[in-house]
Amino acid sequence: GAPPDEPKAVVSTQSTGTMSSYQPIEIGRDILRRMHRSQVTVLQWPSPLRYQFFKNLMPDIILETCTSCNRIFYADDLELQLLQKKACPFCRKKVHQEEPPTQTD
Repeated sequence: GAPPDEPKAVVSTQSTGTMSSYQPIEIGRDILRRMHRSQVTVLQWPSPLRYQFFKNLMPDIILETCTSCNRIFYADDLELQLLQKKACPFCRKKVHQEEPPTQTD
């Protein structure tokens, strides 16, 4: 395992099982660095909260994140909502054209 002073990342994965069978996986910094950017979605929360890392188990599906509420959406679904309503479908925060949502493909 990682040395005790090394921060660990908790990578959450989607499971086809029930929520009672869900278990987050703790990995060290080295393993996280070796993962390709397209495999991991990073959510940054305000202090005192930390970062959250989610592994995309279906890398062929492109995901995007609302930078306001940190909700993860299928890229096509979010793009359609932004074109129609010009706002996040969850938090309703207006998204400006010059500030596209973070893409995590």
